[in-house]
Amino acid sequence: MSGKPTYEELEARIRELERAAEAKNKTGDPDIIRTLSESFQQLADHSQDAIYLFDIESGTFPFFNKRFLALFGSREQGRPVLTSGTVAQRIHPQDADKLRAARKKTLEAGETTGDVEYRYIGVDGTTRWMHDRWSVVRDRHHRAIAIEGFVRDNTQRKQAEEELEHSRNSALIGSYIVQKGRFVYVNPQFCKITGYAQNELTGMKSLDLVHADYQDHVLECARQMLAGRRTTPYEFRVVDRMGQIKWVMETVTPVKHQGTRAALGYFMDITQQQQVAQEQRDKEKLRAILEMAGAVSHELNNPLQVVLIGIEKLAAPNLKPAQKQDLIQLIKKHTLRMMELSAKIQKISQYATKDYVQGKKIFDIDAAAIELPGDIRNEAQ
Repeated sequence: MSGKPTYEELEARIRELERAAEAKNKTGDPDIIRTLSESFQQLADHSQDAIYLFDIESGTFPFFNKRFLALFGSREQGRPVLTSGTVAQRIHPQDADKLRAARKKTLEAGETTGDVEYRYIGVDGTTRWMHDRWSVVRDRHHRAIAIEGFVRDNTQRKQAEEELEHSRNSALIGSYIVQKGRFVYVNPQFCKITGYAQNELTGMKSLDLVHADYQDHVLECARQMLAGRRTTPYEFRVVDRMGQIKWVMETVTPVKHQGTRAALGYFMDITQQQQVAQEQRDKEKLRAILEMAGAVSHELNNPLQVVLIGIEKLAAPNLKPAQKQDLIQLIKKHTLRMMELSAKIQKISQYATKDYVQGKKIFDIDAAAIELPGDIRNEAQ
């Protein structure tokens, strides 16, 4: 066996050796039995897990491997000693009751297996996490007579889990896990964004946070992203605990949570960015309106003044017919200019500006408008 054997591999091998030993015992071959016993001991000693057999009646360890002795034994007068007491000394005081309760539950409930995770204190004072998994050996009357166990050092895995949990809890981005449409996990940042406490969110329908106008949008985007048909985040509005509306950006990905299909989501509050963007859009609209107003004023001013002056002169007494006709043509010409300008404004299809006075710009109506049909002037005439 190469590498680090699993619990299942060790148990299977031990059962195999036990069956072989039992079979050879019936043949009365002591050499073969001794060889099998030595193989069993070698197998156990090569394991990186601590292996033990605890006899319940005597409270002793009839069998253990080197790893178990190294972890839980002590030395007295230069000799290695392993007892229930030396084992208890290595268990963290805050976890001792948990271990005893787990063992008691397995024995009294008539169960065949059990496990518990506890902290181990080394001789040098360092603390490590251990996963102790055992099977109960019972006699033909179903009485528990022994416990066979494996102890595995899970410190690295535990540290990785703690680091992951710390990163989730300290992240500036909200994260959550949803199963069957309800929250089963939320991090502190998600609670901060929504205004709800963790216990309030746990079990809540995830769509209950989404603004009614965006629920269909969120469902469709989430389905596409979970199916791998969408890769970009989507934006929508949520309603927090105080009834305030916030803009958020979200991504989701399929995961397994406690062995069941779930969705892991990342959730970012973009309300401030949306407000800044809206203010910028409003400023741009206002600027366009002001530029348009300046352009219309500039373009209308001259022809309008000509029309007004012409009307005043038409009211003058003793005006000759020829002069009167010239004024009418002049008024008509500049009225037509104003009509053309009005038509151009209606045809504006793009944004364009041109320089004005003192470094200012006004809307360029000619550049922004679609070319007028030639019959407009004809209709005006």
